[in-house]
Amino acid sequence: MRVIVTGGSGRAGSHTVRELVSAGHDVVNLDVVRPPADLPGDFMQLELTNAGEVYDVIAQVRPEGVCHLAANPSPFGFPRNQTFENNVLSTNAVMQAAGDLGVRRLVYASSEMATGWLTTDELPPRFPFDETDRVASPNAYALSKYMGEVIAESMVRQYPAMSIASLRINNVIMPDGYDVLRYRRENFPEGGVNFWSYIDARDVASAFRAALEGEIEGHEVFLIAAADTCLDTPIQDAIERLYGPGANFAPDHGPFDSAFDCRKIEQRLGWKPRHSWRDG
Repeated sequence: MRVIVTGGSGRAGSHTVRELVSAGHDVVNLDVVRPPADLPGDFMQLELTNAGEVYDVIAQVRPEGVCHLAANPSPFGFPRNQTFENNVLSTNAVMQAAGDLGVRRLVYASSEMATGWLTTDELPPRFPFDETDRVASPNAYALSKYMGEVIAESMVRQYPAMSIASLRINNVIMPDGYDVLRYRRENFPEGGVNFWSYIDARDVASAFRAALEGEIEGHEVFLIAAADTCLDTPIQDAIERLYGPGANFAPDHGPFDSAFDCRKIEQRLGWKPRHSWRDG
């Protein structure tokens, strides 16, 4: 399959490019930043908020699939309007051009932040929580990622032949960056803003491949996270220490199980995370 990967020079994007190329796909990376010299596939440099440039490149490449990872990747450190405008405008441009030019499958890098729970003092109604659990959020990054899902829902109505998978990606950890998780353990109970969850960049890449190759109709939202927390403290105790008593845990929720319920993507697309800090 001929596939465009936006943001393919980035952390999760570069792993996605490698995953897709190794699976036999013909990949073109679209990014404002040039990739490392050893990254496979082709590269085209452009500004993804410029709809004209986006249309021009997609018209040239004529992909069958698009993996849209490019975005301002952080909820902090940037002006709110800049984050919101960059993420929403680029997502709208990519999805609109893909629909107009006949792309059949698009996979969108949404975020755990789109759930809203990570930007409020409220707790989800249950642990683990799934794709149906969401609370409104004023955070510009969280709102921009959720708006991408809203755009996706509109696009599949306008273009019935196109299907879109929105992956609510957890905190991405590079394979050589697990020291970040050790820092979170050593500084517990700090670092609990996302219930001490994470995901290896290699698992992000395999999730994009599963969503690109799998059977999807319309627009589907999937949570993706590592199966465990980054803590050596039981999550039930950790939540109570940080938020107080009252969290509603499923009776069979293990002490180190993730707060994010990823069974939907496993059941629908056969994807499961393979990497954990506990494997050393």
